[in-house]
Amino acid sequence: MSATAAPAQNTRFKVGWIILVILAALMTLNHIVLIFALDDPVLFIGYTAFNLYALIVILIPFRRAEKWAWLATWILPIGLALPASTDPDLAIFYYSVAGLCVVGLLLSLRDSFSQG
Repeated sequence: MSATAAPAQNTRFKVGWIILVILAALMTLNHIVLIFALDDPVLFIGYTAFNLYALIVILIPFRRAEKWAWLATWILPIGLALPASTDPDLAIFYYSVAGLCVVGLLLSLRDSFSQG
């Protein structure tokens, strides 16, 4: 038995976590495909690493409701919204994904900062 048990999370936290996991995984996969599909693979290697980092943080420490992980996960919607602000062709897709990430983060807010 572990000395540090994971806190019991409510349904709202679990839904937010699932949203974030799915979006981070899909964006990682999206950027992996773009490495091979487009002319500038270096740019998409960076985006893939960024999304993979977010996915790992969401899968492990975020799931444990660690406060720093919730705060660090805000880099995902911010990092998705910034490229969209410079390219109108990407705006709808990236803003939509960033907005869904914000929903996932807000759903998990209470459990991430509750006393456990």
